[in-house]
Amino acid sequence: MKHTMRKALAAGISLAMMASLAGCGGSASSAASAADSTASSTADTAASTAADSASGSKTIVGIYKMGTATWFIQEGAASQKVVEDAGYTWKYLDSDLNAATYMEQLNTVIADKVDGVLVCVPDQNLSQTTVDMLTEAGIPVIAVDDALEAEDGTKLAPWVGIDGYNIGKTTGEWGVNYIKENNLLDDESFGILLMTADTVSSCVPRTEGEVDALNEGLPEFPESRIFRADCDTSAEDGNQAANAVITGHPEIKKWLVLGVSDESSQGAARAIESAGLGADSMAVGLGAYLCEDEFNNPDSCFRAAAYFSALDIGSTAAKEMVDHIENGTEIPETYAVGATIVQYGDDLASIMPEYVN
Repeated sequence: MKHTMRKALAAGISLAMMASLAGCGGSASSAASAADSTASSTADTAASTAADSASGSKTIVGIYKMGTATWFIQEGAASQKVVEDAGYTWKYLDSDLNAATYMEQLNTVIADKVDGVLVCVPDQNLSQTTVDMLTEAGIPVIAVDDALEAEDGTKLAPWVGIDGYNIGKTTGEWGVNYIKENNLLDDESFGILLMTADTVSSCVPRTEGEVDALNEGLPEFPESRIFRADCDTSAEDGNQAANAVITGHPEIKKWLVLGVSDESSQGAARAIESAGLGADSMAVGLGAYLCEDEFNNPDSCFRAAAYFSALDIGSTAAKEMVDHIENGTEIPETYAVGATIVQYGDDLASIMPEYVN
């Protein structure tokens, strides 16, 4: 089957105060280096934050749900540059998808009377608690990536992240063209696997966009050949979820995976390859920060991804927070970015240099 596709589709940026899309990349070695730095910073946070407060230095803390993931490492590095350029102290914390760890970290930064918090919660059920605690402490907060929101979806704090629906739609439109160009519509051995994360509100619109694009572009495609694998967006969980679907449907020999994250697609790709189906399948990531390693792996069926910028999100959130602390400027309610599809054979260094060695 051909893996060649038409060049990238651009997604519109639809929310208020949009920014142009920047590149996103990083090799395994650069991510590992950044992760080492992150771990060191996290370990020293409590003592150093208290010392900074005592010396009068302003401190902004970033708390991230998956602090060792390339996306958050890049995002945190962008925030760190802005914060330190302003003469402030930056602290990076990893809650490791653990609600108890997160709450301990939140209590610590409140006790240390930091000046601002950027946060991606590990569990959105903690949104109201997070906002209530920080508001009571008089500490401004900006949600990054995953919104802090009420049960009805109302945002409880300013948010900087991605336009999930349009990114999903861009990914789905690319998938439609892949199916058409490879004559897969009537191939009963072909199936679509949607990697989902239904418990993460920022991820749900991504899948909705993909589904809408498929329905609009291929209304005749049988629903019986569209499958879902729900996961927590990690590679391990994505692998397990995808493997359950793949082994449960041996009649499908060719897969198109539309991811909810790069890691989920990576996990699905490994499941497909382990089943001996990689040569005739395609996994599409969402984030693109794993593209360099995957594209350099001759056995990988991960051959495309929606690219959007962690650097844009990190720097924007930090700039808004610094401006608010310095000047009392009101923080905009929303800022979101769209995406472009990158694929095997593209010049990644020119498109997303921050993820390429």
